[in-house]
Amino acid sequence: MEASSTDNKPEFEKTSYQQLLIVDLKKEIEMARKLDSEKLASEIQKIGFSCQHCGKCCRRAFGDNRVAVIPSEIERIREYTDLSKLEVAGPFVTEDSIPDGEEESEEERPETSFEALEENEESFSPDRLEYFEDYIDCEGKVHAFGWILRRKRNGDCIFLERDTYKCRIYPVRPMLCSTYPFYIEELKLQTCECEGLGSPISIEDSRKMAENLLFRYISELGDTLDLYENFVDFRRGEQGLKLAKKSLENGTFTFIVHDSKGSTEISG
Repeated sequence: MEASSTDNKPEFEKTSYQQLLIVDLKKEIEMARKLDSEKLASEIQKIGFSCQHCGKCCRRAFGDNRVAVIPSEIERIREYTDLSKLEVAGPFVTEDSIPDGEEESEEERPETSFEALEENEESFSPDRLEYFEDYIDCEGKVHAFGWILRRKRNGDCIFLERDTYKCRIYPVRPMLCSTYPFYIEELKLQTCECEGLGSPISIEDSRKMAENLLFRYISELGDTLDLYENFVDFRRGEQGLKLAKKSLENGTFTFIVHDSKGSTEISG
């Protein structure tokens, strides 16, 4: 169950660290808007890239496949699929590694349709709460910052087709997906591990990638800025972790997700 708390009035002043982050983000956004797209396109063409359509970037067995999404992206996917917000995305939380031997095989991987997502989703274990102690408030609610696309029980993206490795939401896929394996960090072009790197890319495609990358970079920075400006810190307490574990055992676990639009409480 989802409940919005965007209308709540702030109870605390911004922390000095929060204020510092806001100042730094504003500076980075200003500098990002001055980046030369042609220079960026030239760098991309020099590196080279061609998608191999292997689907490895969407599959948990090949590494951290979390796809961070901002509210506007969630809304586009929601409209395209007719799914609810919480069927599209969940809280952005710390990634667990998959122990050796626990990956599901191709045959065991559950196929997923837009009509039956929930039964195939990954679950949240009580043991993971130890990693979240600093993000648990005095009532035992876990606070998360941002959203990621939902995933299947085996960790694969919930929108990945099992047999073809095609994306079910390709026309409205998140910016992270459309610009993979490239990203910009601290004003510099970076790459993720990908088998398609090093392949020839045309100047037209490199220019398009550069434009998309800059748009993504500025959009994500702006969204993060709005998050920090809207964020109201929460009260922590010694009993928070115990209350969270008890709630999870009783099936009444609660997340509070903070994003650029405010905060959303998820219970269930």
